Amino acid sequence: MEKASVSVKIYNSTYALTTSASEEQVLKIAAEVDRRMQELAESKKLLQTDKIAIWTALDLAADRLELQEKCAALQQEMQQQSVAAEQKMQEKCAAMEQELQQKCAAAEQKMQEKYVALEQEMQQRNAVLAEELQSLQARYDRLLAAVRER
Repeated sequence: MEKASVSVKIYNSTYALTTSASEEQVLKIAAEVDRRMQELAESKKLLQTDKIAIWTALDLAADRLELQEKCAALQQEMQQQSVAAEQKMQEKCAAMEQELQQKCAAAEQKMQEKYVALEQEMQQRNAVLAEELQSLQARYDRLLAAVRER
């Protein structure tokens, strides 16, 4: 990225900064540093610019450390939530799989029962047909015997 020079005013002094950051970003940062220095000078009743700058640096470093700790805590919380969500998802999948297996077993049982019922019905029909066939065979044999006697 190309570097550019940006002029900023911090605590009544002007500085020419050479940076690759955008001018808008540099001006925002400089305005925040200026605001903090003005506040600290008033609140701590400081007159020396170097002491104000050190207090401002300490203040900004404390803010940064606090943000880093919050970020780390949020990352840990997100990790824990992710683990909990994955565990919950696995439990739900296992429950769904078990339910599916139960439904499949019930459907298989019903199919087996229908198969057995159809098998019994076919055996009964075959028995009836066998009886009818024997009856017809006997009738045929009688008719054939009668025809031969004539």
